[in-house]
Amino acid sequence: VGLRLVAHHAMSRAGYTADDYDPNSERRGDYHLWERRRRKAIDEEGVQPVLIARVSPGFKDAFARYASAAGVSSPVALRAIVDQVVKATHVEPSELEIPKQPEIRSERITVRFSKEELAEIEPRAQDFGSVRDWLVALARAQIAPDVPQFSPEALQILYESNRELSAIGRNVNQIAHAVNLDLQQAGGLRRSRALVDELATLKATIAAHTERVTALCSASAARWSPR
Repeated sequence: VGLRLVAHHAMSRAGYTADDYDPNSERRGDYHLWERRRRKAIDEEGVQPVLIARVSPGFKDAFARYASAAGVSSPVALRAIVDQVVKATHVEPSELEIPKQPEIRSERITVRFSKEELAEIEPRAQDFGSVRDWLVALARAQIAPDVPQFSPEALQILYESNRELSAIGRNVNQIAHAVNLDLQQAGGLRRSRALVDELATLKATIAAHTERVTALCSASAARWSPR
């Protein structure tokens, strides 16, 4: 998802558009996830890890034209964009801890309930979409009580809240640019009042996001804890 967004941003700034892709409606599940392809070669033969983003045909064509205009191949152009993003974060890739690969969930358990028990379970599982998903979340909450188990609705709330934070990050970058411009051109902050007001608004939005996430985590903890 992140790779698609930064590639789209780069080629859009250069004037290349993909008519069949909207970054504002980006969802993690919109495209098939890359499943374990070349993992054996990466693990056993030392092949460098690969970043792959599934994109729409129009996106691929626009990016190919963007790379061609720069006189490079699409992989080289994409690598340059990734390098630029990593450098902008001031993070050394060598210092990053490689996330542990999740264990494949291959074991299955079948549980039977009486009609009366199922009638008690179904209202509790309603916001999870199915009794099965609710039971899985219940079991995982007991195994790892420090890891919140969110319903699809709660996950959507978190997703929208995180989108707001991404927008805040862009606004902060714009404010920083305006401050630097004022300091360079006028030696002071000509728009200081407006900048202060905007920062206050962003601070309130961040506080609202924090409260929202805290409330969801608290609700998750209370939901699965023994009564």
